[in-house]
Amino acid sequence: MISIPFKTILLLIAVLTFLVSCSKDTAILVPTLKPLIFSEDFSYSASANTLADNGWILFAEAGTKNWTEAAYSGNAYAEFTSYQSGEASNIGWLISPSIKLDNNKACKLLFQIAQAYVSSSENSITVLIASNFDGNSATVLSASWIPLAFKHPILNYDSNFEYVNSEVDLSNYTGNINIAFKVSGSGTSAALNGTYQLDNIRIVN
Repeated sequence: MISIPFKTILLLIAVLTFLVSCSKDTAILVPTLKPLIFSEDFSYSASANTLADNGWILFAEAGTKNWTEAAYSGNAYAEFTSYQSGEASNIGWLISPSIKLDNNKACKLLFQIAQAYVSSSENSITVLIASNFDGNSATVLSASWIPLAFKHPILNYDSNFEYVNSEVDLSNYTGNINIAFKVSGSGTSAALNGTYQLDNIRIVN
C-alpha cells in the first residue's frame, strides 16, 4: 500500500475545497471595454504624412506658427512652440476632424499633454469644443467654441516633458462636434516661447 504523507492529504483537501467553492459569481471579472468613438496617436508623424493629411485643421490666429508632427524615441505626437518664431504673438489651433457623438450615451474625451520651457501662465494651452464649425480654416473664429476644463501640466521651464492624463466629460454634447487645442505664446519673449506636446487622444462612451 502506498503511504501518502498527512500534509499532502491536507493540501489536496484544501485545493479541492477551493475548486468546488469557485463559481461564476466568484470568478475574476474582466473589465468592460469602452466603445471607441475617436482615436488619434499621431503614429503617422514618423512618415511622410502630416496632420492635415489625416483630417486635422491647422489655423494660425496670430503669427505664422502652426502645430506640427514630431517624434522622439519612437513615440509620435503633435507639437506647438513659439520658439524662434521672431513674432510677438503666436496663437495656433489644432482642430480635430468632425466627430459624431452617440446621442444616447455620455462620452468622455481622454488625452495626454506635456509642456517644457514654460514659465508663465500666459504661455498657455486651452481645449475647446464646437458643434457648429464647418471645417473651414477661414471660419474658425466665427464658430461657437466652448472651453473645456482639463488637467493642465505644471509650469515647467526645464527640458523634461512630463505627460499628464486628462479626462473631460462630454455628456452635455451630442451629434457632430470638433475638438480644438489652442496654444498662445510669443517668439520674442523667453517666458512665452515654451513647447507643448499632445498625444493619445480618445473619445469613448
